[in-house]
Amino acid sequence: MPQEHATRQTFHNELWRSLPSGVLDAMSSTFGMLIAVRVFHLGHVEKSIFLSATSGGLITSLFVVPLLLKARSSIAQTAAMVQMLGGACMAMSALFPRSPWVFIIGLSLGLFCFSMQIPLLTQIYRLNYPESQRGRLYSITGVSRAGSAVVFGLFGGWLLGLRLENYTWLLWCFAASGFLSGWWTYGLPDAEWDSGEPTNARLWSALRWVRDDRDFRTLLISWMMMGIGNLVAFCLFVEFLANPKHGINLPERTVAWITGVVPVVLRMLCSYPWGLIYDRVGLFKVRSILNVIFAVAIVTFFMGHNVVTWSIGMALWGVANAGGNVTWGLWVTKLAPKHAVAEYMSVHSFLTGVRGLLAPPLAFAAITVMSFQTLSLICGAAILSASAFITVRARSSDAETVRRLGPSERM
Repeated sequence: MPQEHATRQTFHNELWRSLPSGVLDAMSSTFGMLIAVRVFHLGHVEKSIFLSATSGGLITSLFVVPLLLKARSSIAQTAAMVQMLGGACMAMSALFPRSPWVFIIGLSLGLFCFSMQIPLLTQIYRLNYPESQRGRLYSITGVSRAGSAVVFGLFGGWLLGLRLENYTWLLWCFAASGFLSGWWTYGLPDAEWDSGEPTNARLWSALRWVRDDRDFRTLLISWMMMGIGNLVAFCLFVEFLANPKHGINLPERTVAWITGVVPVVLRMLCSYPWGLIYDRVGLFKVRSILNVIFAVAIVTFFMGHNVVTWSIGMALWGVANAGGNVTWGLWVTKLAPKHAVAEYMSVHSFLTGVRGLLAPPLAFAAITVMSFQTLSLICGAAILSASAFITVRARSSDAETVRRLGPSERM
C-alpha cells in the first residue's frame, strides 16, 4: 500500500476510533472509581484492582510482540481482536450490574486488554505516519478523543446526578465503546511486519534494547521516577473529593466535573499545540517542561480548599497530560529502528505497568500515615527529580543523541 494512502486511512480510522476511546478514558479516570465508591462502597483492595488493571495489561504487553512474531499474525487484526475481547469483558459487568465483584473484574479485564495492545498501535504509527507529521497527526486524534471524554463526562455526571442507579446505562456504554474501538482498529492498513530478527525470539527478548541503547535506558529511568509520583497522585484524585471519610464528600456531578471534565477540556485544547512542539523541539526539553507542570498541578490540587483551586490543579494536570500523552505514545519512534518500535514500546509499557501496579496500594497505604498535602509534596519532588536527571544527561549528550532526540526532520 502506498505510504500516502496508508497515512490517510490510518488517520481516518484513528479519528473515528478516538470517539469510543474517549468514553473509555472517562471510565478509567472518573466513572469506574466513582461507581466503586458511591454505588458499591468498595474497599481499598477492590479499588486497587481496578486502578491496577491498565498496568497489568501494560506489563503483559512485553510478551505480545514475540507471540505475534511466532503467530505471523496481522498487527491491526491482532490489536482489534484484543480490543473486542476487552469489550466483551466490560459487557459482563453490564449483564450483572448488581454484583460488585463482576463489576470490578469485568471493567478491570476490559482495561487490561486495551492496554495490552498499545505497542502494536505504536508500531502502526511508526510505519504509517511520516516522521515529520507524526506528532501532529497523533495529537489531532488526541483532541477528538479528549472531546469525546468531555462530552461523555458531562453526560455521565448528569445521568448519575438524576439517579445513581443510572450507572447501569454507563456500563453498557463502556462495553459498546470497546467493540466500536475494535471495529475501527480492524480496518487499519495491514502494515508490513518485518521484525529484522529471527522468528524464534524469546518472550523476554525485547529487554535487550535496555542494555544496548543508553538513551533508551536513561529515558526509562526518568519515566519511572516521574511516573511513580504522578500515578500515586492520580489514584487519589477521585478518592480525595468523593470519599466522605476525608471530609470533602462532593456531589457526584461536581466530582465528575472537576476530575473528568476540567482536565480533559484542557487536554483537548492543548493536545494539538503539544503535538507541534513534539515535532519541533527536542524530547529532553519537552519532557522536562511537562514534569514541572505535572508537579505544580498535583501540589495545587491537594493543597486546595475549594472547588476553584481543585479545578485549577486539574486544569494544569490536563495541560501536562496533553503533552504527556503525545510524548508517552510516540517517544520510542524517535529512538527505535523501524522494525523494533513495537519492542521498544513493549519495554516502555511493561515498566509503566510495573509502576502502575505499585502506585494504587502505595497511594492508599500512604494516606493512612500522612496527609494528602504531605503526599502531594513528595509526589511533586519525585517528578521534579526526573527532570533534573534527564537535564544532566542532556547536557552531556553526544551528536548522535542530539540527532535522535532532537526535532523531527522536516520533509
